[in-house]
Amino acid sequence: MQDTLTRVIDCLAITTRYPKRLLTPEADLEADLGIDSVKLVEIIIALSEEFGVEIKNEQRDPSIRTIGKLADWIDGFLSAKQPQPQAAVVTPTQPVASPVAQMPVAQVTPVAQTPVTPMNGQKDLQSRVDSGRTPLAPRPHVSVDDYVEQGRSPRRLENAAVHAKPLAGRVALVTGSGRGVGKTVARVLAQRGATVVVNSFHSRDQGEQTAEEIRSAGGSAIHLWGSVANPSQVDSIFEQIEAEYGGLDILVCNASDGRIGPFLELTPEDWDRAFRTNVVGHHQCAVRAARTMRTRGGGAMVTLSAVGAHQYIDGLGSQGVVKASVESLTRYLACELGSSGIRVNCVAGGPVYGDLISKFPDARVTQDYWESITADGQLSHPLELAETIAFLVSDAARGITGAVWMVDHGFSANADGQRRRRVASDVALSMPSVV
Repeated sequence: MQDTLTRVIDCLAITTRYPKRLLTPEADLEADLGIDSVKLVEIIIALSEEFGVEIKNEQRDPSIRTIGKLADWIDGFLSAKQPQPQAAVVTPTQPVASPVAQMPVAQVTPVAQTPVTPMNGQKDLQSRVDSGRTPLAPRPHVSVDDYVEQGRSPRRLENAAVHAKPLAGRVALVTGSGRGVGKTVARVLAQRGATVVVNSFHSRDQGEQTAEEIRSAGGSAIHLWGSVANPSQVDSIFEQIEAEYGGLDILVCNASDGRIGPFLELTPEDWDRAFRTNVVGHHQCAVRAARTMRTRGGGAMVTLSAVGAHQYIDGLGSQGVVKASVESLTRYLACELGSSGIRVNCVAGGPVYGDLISKFPDARVTQDYWESITADGQLSHPLELAETIAFLVSDAARGITGAVWMVDHGFSANADGQRRRRVASDVALSMPSVV
């Protein structure tokens, strides 16, 4: 077993490029190392080649979560490979379990495959037809790269390239910036002159790619791996920032974790993961950032929330609850840190074009409905959130702190109006007719 464990750790070190000090027998593959189901497939293939065993297509077992259990699992295969006497009767055995498909996917994953009803119980788009409102013409899902790479939006948002450098000389950490909104934020801050620390946990390769893209475009960036939900990894991130740059001027708390699915099916483990990342993790990052910002004369922090913090959105209960906590956390931090010259604000986005919408079982209908209740028929874009954040961390927003900025194309305002109209209609239908 010891030799097997050593070879497993060596293989993991090569495949993940993690330092061996992190690869202990007790290390949880997902929670401690950020190895998601996709990366685990790569690891299983590497282990299969290293030990000469066919394990890629075996039955999955959720109990194999640590490096030690992974080594035990490999040992089981190696024992089964021992030569058997020719006369022995071979009895069929149960397939040995593999962990591949049981690893939770990174950041937001479904807990159930049952269809999710679009927001506020809207069953379909027929009511829009009945009321004279024609549904939006079908079209493919919007690609985030269409707006970030090409610098365009449905309302002709101008290219994100910024000629002025209002953030020049400042160091910015953007958590969870290997992909999605965080990646766009990192790139916009770099375009405006900031030196950006890209951080990722589940998406390490993408985080390194984001940093490389910023450097290739003439900006300054490094990538630091680590989970904000892990206190020791948070310490390591800030120690590296202080060693490399001497401190931090901007913190954007973008990392998030939460499951899509029926609210009543959320487990204690789901809540623990969501709060450890969105609330505890953000708080600890803010505490560490504040220490170094004080020595530099102040700084700016931005947290990210969502419209689900203010109203019910079917399937997003976990995110709605924790994001409401994030907004409260923002106000407390703003009051506590204001005397140190540190401003703290929050940007709350509406439904954002990109990966999240595609997680819904009936994504096309959900997107159409959400678009129908915004003021201009459009959802939010990562670039719009990123530019708002870039403003809030700049000197132009020096009088703003403790605020929650809604960037949702009027989604929340109109959704409230539709809810009131629906309630009024239900009440009217329930009343007896007066002749």
